[in-house]
Amino acid sequence: MMLMATILALLTITSMNVHYGYSNVTVTINYKLNDIQKLGVFLFGANQIKDEVTKLINGTNFEIEKVDVNQAILKFNTSDCGNYVYFKGVKLNRKVNMTLTFPNNVRLVLNDTDEIPAVYMFIFN
Repeated sequence: MMLMATILALLTITSMNVHYGYSNVTVTINYKLNDIQKLGVFLFGANQIKDEVTKLINGTNFEIEKVDVNQAILKFNTSDCGNYVYFKGVKLNRKVNMTLTFPNNVRLVLNDTDEIPAVYMFIFN
């Protein structure tokens, strides 16, 4: 089992997609596994990948929605402040390439960043 932990510790994150919503923020972490790592996930499950994702975003409350051999999907809560919604942001333990998608499909690409930015989203009726 220690060998499996060592093999998956080399998880290669290819990109991160962040979708800001008024009720939550969805983060998709895309990664690449080699054939030996895929076999390990098939034989032993995706718990090692969950551990690596948790290490990437430690100290922050989030819900893991899905983990497979290609990606992990996480949900973060936002704070409803009446006329606006606030997401406090998340510090990452390594740098990644990230695409931010805001309501109305406004997109922003951040290269080599170690933070999911904090955002205020105003609600217009």
